Amino acid sequence: MGLFQRIGDIISANLNEMTEGLEEPEMMLKQAIREMEQSIAEATRETAKVLANEKLMAKELSTNEQQALDWRRKAETAVDDGDDGLARRALRRKQEHEKLVTALRDQLTTAQDASRTLKCQLDGMQAKMAEAKRNLATLSARKRAADFKKRINSAPSTLDASGANDAFAKFERMREKVERAEAEADALAELRGKTALAETELDGSGDSSDDLDAALEALKRRQGK
Repeated sequence: MGLFQRIGDIISANLNEMTEGLEEPEMMLKQAIREMEQSIAEATRETAKVLANEKLMAKELSTNEQQALDWRRKAETAVDDGDDGLARRALRRKQEHEKLVTALRDQLTTAQDASRTLKCQLDGMQAKMAEAKRNLATLSARKRAADFKKRINSAPSTLDASGANDAFAKFERMREKVERAEAEADALAELRGKTALAETELDGSGDSSDDLDAALEALKRRQGK
């Protein structure tokens, strides 16, 4: 089963229906939580790769925008100096970087959309796992309570008052421990951080041959040459 199919199954799962009627619902929920943790770890790594790709692409876009601006300024300087050959070469380089800028902007938009989708899915998985842990804590508490009641009901009828009071006090302490365990499970789910972003490398290149004469003449006219 692919990662994205597992993500969808986890987010859409109805944990109450999954455990209803099972003889060992605790065991089933523990297994489900283990599978969720594995899928979340994998999804976190994939999301980190996409985010790293987005950051590198944004950096490359910014670099090419700056280079296009630098070559435009060099072309203007060459025109001021009366060096048409240098101005043409500078304009050619400016146009190359501008084409890269256009392509990178489209790619960056796609990468940003993918990042948002993956982060939303990861949040959904985290929420579902928190729900599973709460259900597990509840089931465990119910089972302990049922076992305790069974022992009370099967105890001799001669159980004195002090013994009964001590038994109920133990039950109350157990209930408080269960509630604390549930609260801690919720807190741990909320505090789970995102993994450090992995690094990837990108390359971008492009060739073009354009009519530079028109661009050069337009530049000269703007500068009164």
